[in-house]
Amino acid sequence: MNEPCVIGVDGGTESLRVGVFDLEGHPMAFASTAYETRFPHPGWAEQDPRDWWQALGQSVRRAVEQAGVDSRQIAAMAVDTTCCSVVALDGSGEPLRPCLIWMDLRSAPQTEKVVATGDVALRVNSDGRGPVSAEWMVP
Repeated sequence: MNEPCVIGVDGGTESLRVGVFDLEGHPMAFASTAYETRFPHPGWAEQDPRDWWQALGQSVRRAVEQAGVDSRQIAAMAVDTTCCSVVALDGSGEPLRPCLIWMDLRSAPQTEKVVATGDVALRVNSDGRGPVSAEWMVP
């Protein structure tokens, strides 16, 4: 088989999942790799970005192998994750620390202060339907 194919990547809280599809959208293969979330203190939630990178490589290799395609047949890759997260890197591109993920609540005291301002921008983030959460990105 020499037909082009595409790869979809879904990075979630517990694992990274990869699917290989033909150009009509028919699934050819799937693979996933789990990674650990660490909770060093109550309300904290962190992951090592290097785990994501390793999971991506492992899952893509397995899915491509299971699909029986050559890597040169991959025409595109689309990536989706739970949300944006800041990963601070050193000069060599290595993570400086674990990444705080969406469920980390250590900013709850700051969130309360922001909410107390009543700023109109808060309506954009919460859509006016309830309190702003420490889990949400800043507007």
